[in-house]
Amino acid sequence: MATGLIKKNSVIGIEEEVTEGTYLAPTAATSYMQPLEDGFSIAPARELLDRAILNASPGKPTPRLGIKSVTAELPVEYRASGIEGGAPDFDSLLKSALGAVRSATTSTSKTGNSATQIEIEDADISKYAVGDIVLVKEAGAWEMRPISAVDPSGGAANIQFPFALENGAPSDNVVIGAFRTYLTAATGHVPLSLSYYWADEIRQALSGGKVTSMSIDNFTTGQIGSFNFSVEGLSYEDEVDGSAGFTPVYDSALPPILLKACVYYDGVVKEVNTVSLSLSNTLGFITDLCSPNGRVSSRVTDREITGSINPYKDDTTTEFFDDWNDGTEFSLFVSAFNPSAVAGEFDPGSIVSLWLPQCINTEFNTEDLEGILVDALTFRATRGANGDQEELYIGMI
Repeated sequence: MATGLIKKNSVIGIEEEVTEGTYLAPTAATSYMQPLEDGFSIAPARELLDRAILNASPGKPTPRLGIKSVTAELPVEYRASGIEGGAPDFDSLLKSALGAVRSATTSTSKTGNSATQIEIEDADISKYAVGDIVLVKEAGAWEMRPISAVDPSGGAANIQFPFALENGAPSDNVVIGAFRTYLTAATGHVPLSLSYYWADEIRQALSGGKVTSMSIDNFTTGQIGSFNFSVEGLSYEDEVDGSAGFTPVYDSALPPILLKACVYYDGVVKEVNTVSLSLSNTLGFITDLCSPNGRVSSRVTDREITGSINPYKDDTTTEFFDDWNDGTEFSLFVSAFNPSAVAGEFDPGSIVSLWLPQCINTEFNTEDLEGILVDALTFRATRGANGDQEELYIGMI
């Protein structure tokens, strides 16, 4: 008998299932992720079915055991993979939360760029789509921007930005970095198998897991932010005595310190101390009398994305109050990165950007931050007036 197992020795495995609900153990050294040491958990549960029968007593007879369920929590650092355009080790959680992902390799522009438009070779234009967040590598003046329009016209192909590059038109033949974009979708939320090797000695696991919520927390000046994922599974596996089958290989990326993480409100930089974001998915479960556990699969049936910012109150404008009062939609864009040894440039593989094209303020309050007045804004990301636009894009470069 061995007791006194050490939590910090634990290993977390993650795999995308081939068949939803069929558990898949880690298959390689890269099938593991590195969560924060505080806050990760797995909680199996079993429905108790009481039997309402007379038994000559006010007490209850032994209940029957019904459908299994299981939840898990996984907090991770707000970071990319360490490889430009690469997938972080929590890639599967982002795909399960949002539903879609796309990526592109590096390309080089043509001539005649402007601050809001980059001319693209015909052979490269198919790499880009609306919502992708790209890195324009102008020497000493790197900048990220989301794409608002793509023109594939032969000989005149280009991508367009919703607001101008701060440093103006980039040079001819400027390099556009490789990227990976996660975006909201109606389908495609991958089912997951999660394996918790507690102290690398005891395995608990779930199957058919999907992300029910994702939040971005501690996104505050000078701090290290975090992604926090909640997962609900179809069922749990038996607890077994066993260690991880491989020695994990983790990402090389360091999380950005949240400095120079400028917040663009409708394309204009605002003085903001904190950003928060929360995505909530409602799961609908498909149940079947023929299933040994009852639940056979799940679907995301509803989604809501909310957040908050706290720009400092400005005595020259009532912009934030007016937008709230009038129900005016606005966009939000923010990027975090690690600077490189070259002034004005970044470490490739360290950049994480958020683009919310359509938001509406739902609450407006005046509060104070260490005695200084701020406009405390709560917002909801929307699909636009016609309901045909995606709400959230997360770019990793």
